[in-house]
Amino acid sequence: MRTLPIRWLTAIWTSVVIILFVVACGGAGNDEVKDPVESGAANTTLRVDASDANGDGLSYQWRVTAGSISNKNSKQTVWTLPLGPGAHFAYVLISDGKGGYVEQQYVVSTDGFKTAAPVPSPVAYVAPTVASGDEFDGNATRMRLKAGFSTMFASTSGTKAREVYLPGVQVVVKNSSNVQVFAGETDIGGELVVPRLPEGNYSVTCTTLQGTQLDGCSTSTVSKTAAKLLTWSLSPAAAAGRNLLLFGHIGFQDGGVCGMRNELFNVYSTANVQLLAANGTALTPQVKVNSFGDYALDASVVVDASLKLKVTCEGFTTTLDVPAVSGGYSSSTPLELSYVIPNSRPVVTKMAGYGPDGNLRGEMVVPIPGSYSVNVPGFNRFLAFKGLDTRLSGCLYYRSFGAVQDCDSQGNMIGPISLNDWLRENKFGPWRGSNTEVSAIYINQRDLNLVRRMTATQVSATKVAFYVCNHPGPETDSQSEIDFVVARGLADEKMVACVAMEYSPTTGRSGGNPFTKFLIFGPGGKLMTSVNLDGRGEKFVPGACVACHGGASYVGRFGESGHPTPDLGAKFLPFDTGNYLFSGYSGLTEAVQSNAIYQLNQLVKQTGPSAATTALIDGWYAAGPPYVLDKSYVPTAWSTFNPASVGISATSADAAKFYHEVVGTSCRTCHVAMPDAFDWDAGTGTQPKLIPYKGTSHICGNSSNLYNNGIMPNALMSLDRLRLKIESDATLADLMTKFLGCTQAAPDPVYPRH
Repeated sequence: MRTLPIRWLTAIWTSVVIILFVVACGGAGNDEVKDPVESGAANTTLRVDASDANGDGLSYQWRVTAGSISNKNSKQTVWTLPLGPGAHFAYVLISDGKGGYVEQQYVVSTDGFKTAAPVPSPVAYVAPTVASGDEFDGNATRMRLKAGFSTMFASTSGTKAREVYLPGVQVVVKNSSNVQVFAGETDIGGELVVPRLPEGNYSVTCTTLQGTQLDGCSTSTVSKTAAKLLTWSLSPAAAAGRNLLLFGHIGFQDGGVCGMRNELFNVYSTANVQLLAANGTALTPQVKVNSFGDYALDASVVVDASLKLKVTCEGFTTTLDVPAVSGGYSSSTPLELSYVIPNSRPVVTKMAGYGPDGNLRGEMVVPIPGSYSVNVPGFNRFLAFKGLDTRLSGCLYYRSFGAVQDCDSQGNMIGPISLNDWLRENKFGPWRGSNTEVSAIYINQRDLNLVRRMTATQVSATKVAFYVCNHPGPETDSQSEIDFVVARGLADEKMVACVAMEYSPTTGRSGGNPFTKFLIFGPGGKLMTSVNLDGRGEKFVPGACVACHGGASYVGRFGESGHPTPDLGAKFLPFDTGNYLFSGYSGLTEAVQSNAIYQLNQLVKQTGPSAATTALIDGWYAAGPPYVLDKSYVPTAWSTFNPASVGISATSADAAKFYHEVVGTSCRTCHVAMPDAFDWDAGTGTQPKLIPYKGTSHICGNSSNLYNNGIMPNALMSLDRLRLKIESDATLADLMTKFLGCTQAAPDPVYPRH
């Protein structure tokens, strides 16, 4: 069996005791540390070595998930690890001053210290009082604004369409009484999230930085049923007389682009372009290049003017000649001017942590070479399709239902509850009343590949709670390794985080009806606003959760102003043993735990699940007692489907195989929590709902819509497992092409992903 990512799954196995063996067998020793290590058993000196092909000086920033770190501009710093066991992450962001960035992760386990985490004082779990009118039932609107003129980029294979999203667009929303209710600016991805508004009609105006109104913004109706993603194409208003339409791509030699969007470090850097007259006079303000490396600007110029384009990338600046056009500049002929900045991003060659005695602690977090996801760049390619939150929006989400008392302007939590507070509130363990608990331990190999210690209970008809403590899973499917990592999880070692989900009402919210809430607790029981589940970095709540659990009223980001409702329309997921691995030890086998899995699925049905989730659970257990999940289950929409009826050269048996081996393992688990339109188990007429999505950019890529290209599956492990499966089964690969249109996503048009 080929190994799977992520390297940190094995990295955090390393304990202080095992490290001694590594050093004795030729690992890094004291001579690796150039500066003295600070004393104190919890102190770990971190050192990162990076190179820069252009010889630029490098700068450093540091962050950790627990404990404290000296955030100094140095390749070496000291991390004071927290008390208590668990796996903890450190991050360094390295920049070259000319727009080149690289982030490196490091993980250390504190299990070997044998210290206890401090027990925090109890904190009341009480939702804030929200004044009448401060919270609206309407849903957020996510705007994605792009250039409205033709941006056909030249390439070796001809010109290709590539949507250019517009940062820095000023957006004003007014209600039907012409009163302004929102004003904001699109981010470096060309996106903007308008917070929840009362249901009604609104007018939207969009202007450039220089105040030129853009055509394409329109009216919008806020609905109470679903959040919206509005993609609008914007062009200069006809009255503006903008006869120069200029666009292009600003990239690096290594295929990357200038700058970085990083929520953990609060870094939002990008290149800028500015149109100049021949004498250097500015004809436009600086226009941001978007996060894909593209820009579009417009200006009113003399038709035969001699023009220049100033390109700035942090400390790098150059000026380009704008090509002359036969007959003069005209808005009917958009002009491309792209440029490759002579720069490459820094490269990390090594990162290591050392205890006071100079012995190695922990390990770098790196993808295992050969995994398919290595070639899918960017931390936000996974678990981020519905949106990316920040420390502030994550804290405000917690505040909205009482998990924290307040948040400061940076998103730091004030008065957060602890895991014990949450367990007490939901009557787990020593606080249990007449309610019963159901538990199971397994490995969810298909989506996160974590050992999961799951416990759930139902306190009342309107209160159901689940929590799961996560530990690194195996790198192979060997039973011996499965047994080892499960045993280690039961020993409460190498814990990454405990994730809690609660279905309950919150006073003053959603009319008193119960809804789904998410909470993340660190190994020591402290509430956290972010979690790293796949080695691609920290992602903040609630976006990291709704990526799979759905969120009909979430799109883009949780509101950072006012008092938005925490009712995201998210759902609990069913327990699908066909995608799990189980220990072979007595009491932990799949057979022994099958009834517990059944009980967990019945509890899911008490959380206001989607119709798709209920249908799936009922289908699994249709055979009746004894209640053992039917792994061979294929819904009627697929078992009776005749692919030939829609021009697919395959049989009904092929359709069943494709559903069972692809949809059932890589799509279904998350999609059952989505709106009904994405219920792949259902069918319309003579075909399953998935079939009309054949060849879409979400799966096959290569469209001008860069946001959607190849984004599915949206979990790293799901993608890698699917690739392994089709690489070993030529028949399945053929069915993938027939039913989905491809076996893997094609590259973005013209320029690579980065």
